[in-house]
Amino acid sequence: MLSPSPPRGEGRGGAAPVAPEPVVVPAPPPAADRLAEFFFDPDEEAPGVPDLGGAAPAAQPGEPVEQRREYLAFRLGDEEYAFGIESIREILKAPPITEVPRAPAHVLGVITVRGEVIPVFDPRHRLGLPPAAVGPRGRVIVCDAGEGPCGLLVDAVAQVVRLPPSAIEQKPQAIGGSAEYISGIGRDRDRLFILLDLAAVLRFPRAREAVPA
Repeated sequence: MLSPSPPRGEGRGGAAPVAPEPVVVPAPPPAADRLAEFFFDPDEEAPGVPDLGGAAPAAQPGEPVEQRREYLAFRLGDEEYAFGIESIREILKAPPITEVPRAPAHVLGVITVRGEVIPVFDPRHRLGLPPAAVGPRGRVIVCDAGEGPCGLLVDAVAQVVRLPPSAIEQKPQAIGGSAEYISGIGRDRDRLFILLDLAAVLRFPRAREAVPA
């Protein structure tokens, strides 16, 4: 009689089968920091324009879908302010600011960003807040509301928040002389953001026309 053949994968000496090598699955890349897109990298030739697209989170069945808008939140003193990120070019560490003689009171001076001279505004003065020294977290937000790039000197940059229209309330009526610079109040859970009208904050005062004698 013929002896039975050894099982497949084993030799005549009874050697154990060779186990296959484990497959290594690469870890997924870390999620991109939405706020980091605006900070200037010295190794870049120019600041990149962030992709502002993307669908809003899916609504629950039966709920209306609201188009959310992204805002950059920053701090002035103990309060948080915000405006739409579509106007932002980049965010810089607070550089030395060159004062300009006879500049309006809300203009701190100018800075040079890669050869471009940019005026820097003091939002504290616009909003009637007391002056304060710039700390290590101070930043200049370079933005453009349609009349050229300008900078806003803020105490710190917080984060990018996405707010639906239902989370935005009208500005209070009794907020004094800073009302023209405020567009509303945003709410995200237990946080409140004073939403600024960026065009109004960056607007230069018009020179008074001479009155004929």
